[in-house]
Amino acid sequence: MDTSSDTSDTQGPATPDEIRARIRSEHAQISALLARVEALTERVGDGDTKSVIALRDELLALGEVLLAHLHYEEYQLPSLAEEDKVDEMVEDMHREHQSQRAIFDSVIRELDETAVGSKLVVGVRELSRAIRDDMEHEERELLSES
Repeated sequence: MDTSSDTSDTQGPATPDEIRARIRSEHAQISALLARVEALTERVGDGDTKSVIALRDELLALGEVLLAHLHYEEYQLPSLAEEDKVDEMVEDMHREHQSQRAIFDSVIRELDETAVGSKLVVGVRELSRAIRDDMEHEERELLSES
């Protein structure tokens, strides 16, 4: 397969503006996926297998995008921090990302083990809040600088 249109191997490192633009774009995509997941939680009830399955499918789609995004941030965001604050920023970011991964894993595990609607809703809302808080923090602290 010809991948000549993929110039990522031939370009230099991403510029701060390119990093910010990609992260903002991914934040918008994640926010849209979160909105879909949140809307599904409104329809999930105990014993509502159809809505639980739809919620699981949406969560897995969110998870694919989210995990790739977290990896990209962990690789690129340190380059946007002030030099004397890189270590602190990396530590905070890893702690926040680990929390998001743990909540996500817990929600998926509960979906697979119990599929109890009301319990899932609480976990999904906790996950959504953690992701949205993290994105808002990043937008405010790391992406607003030019």
